[in-house]
Amino acid sequence: MYRVLIVDDEPLIREGLRTIVNWEEHGFVVAGSASDGLEGLQKTEKLAPDLVIVDVRMPGMDGLNLIRAVRERSRPKPHFLILSGHADFEYARRALEMKAEGYLLKPVDEDELTEHLAKMKSILDEESRKEKVPPAEWSGERIVASLLAGDFGSVPEEAVAGAGLDGDSFEVVLIKPQSREEIDGATTARVKRKLSETYEPAGRGVVFSMDPYLGIVLKNSAGDPGALDAACRAIARACADSGLDFTAVSGGAVARLDELERSYRNARERMKSRFALEGGKVHVWEPPASEGHAGGGAAGGGKEAPDLNAAGEKLLLALDIGNADTAAELIRGTGEAMLEAGMTEQEIKAGFAQMLTMALGKLAQNRPELKEKVQAYSSAVPDIYAEYRFSGLIGRLTALAREMAEPFRGCGGDKQVQRMIELIRRNYSENLKLESLAEVFNYNSSYLGKLFKQTTGVSFNTYLDQVRIEKAKELLADGMKVYQVAERVGYANVDYFHGKFRKYVGVSPSEYRKRLH
Repeated sequence: MYRVLIVDDEPLIREGLRTIVNWEEHGFVVAGSASDGLEGLQKTEKLAPDLVIVDVRMPGMDGLNLIRAVRERSRPKPHFLILSGHADFEYARRALEMKAEGYLLKPVDEDELTEHLAKMKSILDEESRKEKVPPAEWSGERIVASLLAGDFGSVPEEAVAGAGLDGDSFEVVLIKPQSREEIDGATTARVKRKLSETYEPAGRGVVFSMDPYLGIVLKNSAGDPGALDAACRAIARACADSGLDFTAVSGGAVARLDELERSYRNARERMKSRFALEGGKVHVWEPPASEGHAGGGAAGGGKEAPDLNAAGEKLLLALDIGNADTAAELIRGTGEAMLEAGMTEQEIKAGFAQMLTMALGKLAQNRPELKEKVQAYSSAVPDIYAEYRFSGLIGRLTALAREMAEPFRGCGGDKQVQRMIELIRRNYSENLKLESLAEVFNYNSSYLGKLFKQTTGVSFNTYLDQVRIEKAKELLADGMKVYQVAERVGYANVDYFHGKFRKYVGVSPSEYRKRLH
């Protein structure tokens, strides 16, 4: 009997699938069920199902991410049938592109499910026949695949000897070819072929594919301090021929072939943090110093994630005055803080997209004369998702920030106080603070405050209040409601706005509006 795992967040669907057909009649048994993608991933590793029936749309880890994770982590890989509602066809289409074997529309039809099971049984039967391979037909890569799956007992001893897998130590090096563009299968095969030509004829190792990675099993590397450097050079040559970059990690050397799975498991774990890893070397797995490891970023140190709204506000001010250095430093500092907080690759990219979109949106609103330039920069924001390495992402963003700051350089007056005044008049509705302005102007806040008062005769906060109240008077004259005016001019608390308005105008906002009308 082939084992089936059902993954769906709806209890009725899970129970309905258990009972809709006689599974054993079709050669299957339902080994378990899961209510979400994360539980499905755990049960896949525990139950080793041959077939997973999964809903593509679930809270938390959805079906697409489950398929991705299972194919990266599970050996052997199960087959997948997709469950989807009418509104989720785009999810289902993407799942089929990931080579899921079929698509079932909810509510599931018994005859349709039966047809899929018959097809799956034929596929699984054929795979079972192919697994019974005579020793002479065991290639080095086939042997490695069995070893990495922890199935050492299935490999004939004479096959191991014939494949040249003898040595004093063995080490798995995983390779992720990378590019800002999608890498097709032919290109990956070309990289693999180049590596095979380097390692296999000389008996130095075996090259294998383990989607989404390529890999090398190095022989006798424990006694060769230059083995990983040589591997790095070989990988670099193979990737460069196809115009690719790469990340490579080693799971460490083991003494026996039956321990090879451990080296592979370590390398795979280290590869999860590839976004934070630099290129140009083979990174070696080390036991984690503490719990908490970010799936696509770096080891989480328990630090708090940065306030992206505050960072976006500072970026807005830096760009508004054309301070490219401060804008670039804000991006670097925010990126490092996200990395140290253990945020994943996608979370970091989404954080930067949020930060940039907010700053550029407000710039377009506050500087209408430069709206077209701002919109052009906004169209470049989605490009950050093509970056596959943290250092590359920061490099792209800092270059973009410097480019964005250029049109605003010199738009204000030559004196710092005059530039501050212009900045306040454009951004009075923002959460402006002297400390924030001092940071973007590269001044000590106390000194900047004294300089501002000497020039204008009033403190920074008083001047900001005066600008806001003058704008509030205009909006009240236009008939806008008091609470709307308070929010529009930058006062989050309407009672506080009342107090400020009375202080500077002598009457309440409501009374002022009545006098006008």
